[in-house]
Amino acid sequence: MKFRSRFFALVIGMILMFSTSITYGQINDKITNTDRYESYLKFFALVQGSTVTPHWYADGNRFWFAGGTPENTVIYLVDPKKNTKKVFFDKEHLRNSLRPFLDNEPINKGIPFTDFTFVNENENGPIQFVVEGKKFQLNLNDYKIVPVKEIKEAIKLLPSQIPSPDKKSNVSIKDNNLWLGDSINPKKAQLTFDGADDYPWDVQPNAWSPDGKLLFVKRSDGRKVHHLPVINYSTPIETVDYNVYAKTGGAIEIPELFVLNASSKKQVKIDLGMDSQQYVFPLGWRPDGSEVLFMRLSRLGNKLELLAANANTGVSRVILVEEQKTFVGGLDFLISNWKKQFTPLKGGNKFIWISERDGWKHLYLYGMDGKLLCRLTTGDFPVTGVVKVDEKANWIYFTANGETNLYSTNLYRVDFKGENFKKLTEAKGLHNYLQFSPSGSYFIDRYSSPEHPYSVELRSTDGKFLQALRTTDISKLQAIGFNPPESFVVKADDGVTDLYGIMYKPYDFDPTKKYPVIEFVYAGPFMSVVPHGFMPSTGLAVNAQALAQLGYITIMIDTRGSTERSKAFQDVVYENIGKYEIADRVAALKQLGDKHPFMDMKRIGIYGHSWGGYYAIRAMLMAPDIYRVGIASAPGELTEGAEINELYMKLPSDNKAGYEFGTNTNHAANLKGKLLFIHGTSDINAPLSTTIRMIDALIKADKPYDLLLLPGRTHYLEGEKYVTDAICRYFDENLKNKKE
Repeated sequence: MKFRSRFFALVIGMILMFSTSITYGQINDKITNTDRYESYLKFFALVQGSTVTPHWYADGNRFWFAGGTPENTVIYLVDPKKNTKKVFFDKEHLRNSLRPFLDNEPINKGIPFTDFTFVNENENGPIQFVVEGKKFQLNLNDYKIVPVKEIKEAIKLLPSQIPSPDKKSNVSIKDNNLWLGDSINPKKAQLTFDGADDYPWDVQPNAWSPDGKLLFVKRSDGRKVHHLPVINYSTPIETVDYNVYAKTGGAIEIPELFVLNASSKKQVKIDLGMDSQQYVFPLGWRPDGSEVLFMRLSRLGNKLELLAANANTGVSRVILVEEQKTFVGGLDFLISNWKKQFTPLKGGNKFIWISERDGWKHLYLYGMDGKLLCRLTTGDFPVTGVVKVDEKANWIYFTANGETNLYSTNLYRVDFKGENFKKLTEAKGLHNYLQFSPSGSYFIDRYSSPEHPYSVELRSTDGKFLQALRTTDISKLQAIGFNPPESFVVKADDGVTDLYGIMYKPYDFDPTKKYPVIEFVYAGPFMSVVPHGFMPSTGLAVNAQALAQLGYITIMIDTRGSTERSKAFQDVVYENIGKYEIADRVAALKQLGDKHPFMDMKRIGIYGHSWGGYYAIRAMLMAPDIYRVGIASAPGELTEGAEINELYMKLPSDNKAGYEFGTNTNHAANLKGKLLFIHGTSDINAPLSTTIRMIDALIKADKPYDLLLLPGRTHYLEGEKYVTDAICRYFDENLKNKKE
């Protein structure tokens, strides 16, 4: 198993409050709090119409999209030049014309389909669509409909099949080897024959050379890496599977890069340097096919290099070196941010690079020779990514945080001289779903905030508002009862740093009562979890919002060390994971408790999954007089994933004190409250051994604990009813008074 597959599992002074006096719609009085809780667990199903999927016309400006609701679909045609939005179809005429060809009334009340195509791509001609598995053709002039005989289409590529530039071939992985396919046979020819579970071949979407003859591919040698045993206990005769799992301080996978000829199968190995202790990221090809580009990150994450290699010889050259005393790339970089790091420009001679060298993530323009040409952005805010580059119009479009609060995301643009910086989005909130027209003249902006549902707008690329395209339908949410959460800002334990968080209350909240408090946690330098948009950004937030409906105040806080802010903010926990995070949480809880008498500060619980599980345990051990009940689901630990811990903690041999203090087993004797462990026996992200070792430490300290083992379950427990029921039951039994 490759390390990347584990990363996706590992996939908040003065308090600033938002009003909760907003009441949405008519409430169904028959809905109980338990019903409301179960409905909130399916929050995404309660919110409709939050997106616009544009289908662009050939002119690159006009588009159509399916709006309305699933029960009453409306298809609109939008012309940005004229700034118009018109209903595309005569609904009744279409339904009447379709009725004779069906055995029943067309589904729902609106347009009975959400997708269609123009025949022969003629935008003035007839269209074709599918209803109830039957294909039809519609003449838009007279609404005459005729059935269409299905023609067997070419086999559609799976996401795992990467097409060549001419679309005639594709490459994919089967049984750890590379295979070449075409439109008829996806496994036409085997390209490699020596792949293994601990030494697999891999291929990225940018693998094909511009001429479609060569492939830029990767191997990961994990043969000397620890192989994690996963025991299947479900049968009388146990079986064992093994997965490559690099432990902190142990051997890690050795990356290899190759250029592979798709015809001759000849391999050219790329020179990655003498140090095999590194992480490597293939970036693709120069436009002329002469070189491949890749990045390498040192094992400890403090050195990131951009390199090019000759495609014929494999000889590499260093283009750019980025180095920090702490880390350049962390877990978020390894998961996905490496894809944002480097943006090549057309022609292949320049690129945009993201760097935190001045303490904030900013954009820099470089030549492919490594020469800095221009600093593009500056200021006390982090750039979050390049969205679009329009070289013809001389604009770079990017997103950045910090306009209304430190986590609000907006769209900006700047020219290639780093001048004419301009904000292009207006409303407060999170503008993180942006779609540009093919012409580059317009963009669609979807935004929201915790207290305001999504709105979708059309704007010109100079930021001018043109029209509202869609607003979110929350009628199903209204029906069960909804008040928006409350965002807040508190001070960290240092008394200076602002921390952002969010609070959820029961729908029938009574400010004269006292409620038990549950904190939902995922802390450390790995990611930020507090939602800053309307939709819960993680499963953790879904559970927090749902559990509040059972009579709790639930909160989420991003403490010092988390992502999406300054380098200094994240570096607080460097070499010291577990030292400051709980102190920040206790400081936040005390400030909230002083502000809100409805929070019962004698009844505080905490829940976390994965690294949140580590911090749930940490809270119970480091602040035992504050936290009364804890649930640690699949907890992580500093002894586990090398690629997670070493980037922030160095090697155990170089930071013995930091590892000893941060390891939870060393503090088992501090436990005072009730602590439940939840773990799947087949977890290959946070191994079961983390829970077993913690339990062993508690036994040695003569401390009671509770344990829920889930046979055959992996790391992915979110939404499993048995688990959510157990969480509710444990908090109810140990945090609530009998009369509650």
